Amino acid sequence: MGIENNECIIATTSANELILKLKKWIETLPEDQQSLFAFIHCIVNGKKTVVLGPDGSKKGWCEAYKGEKLRNTFIEKLKEFDYEDGSNPFDYVEVGYGEYGQKVLRGNCTNKYGDEEYYRT
Repeated sequence: MGIENNECIIATTSANELILKLKKWIETLPEDQQSLFAFIHCIVNGKKTVVLGPDGSKKGWCEAYKGEKLRNTFIEKLKEFDYEDGSNPFDYVEVGYGEYGQKVLRGNCTNKYGDEEYYRT
């Protein structure tokens, strides 16, 4: 058996050259890992998003450990783009959802506008 929970990473930037660097890095990964990545072009402001989708495994399976290692490696790759002041050209978040419920596991975004829920249209 095993617990079914999904984990993925979403990263958005307007730095096209960094998206190209990520694509080149992804091409060095094994083919089964490459297939977990998707690139999305936003409709305004020239932003692009890269998604590392869930690996599909259950907790405790060897694939789950491989997926965790890939997510950790991807976050470290994103951190390589940190500026001297600690900021990063990517806004990124890792989320988990499934039998554990849903939550933000980690990311680099901070709320600059207070504790109220942000405005949605």
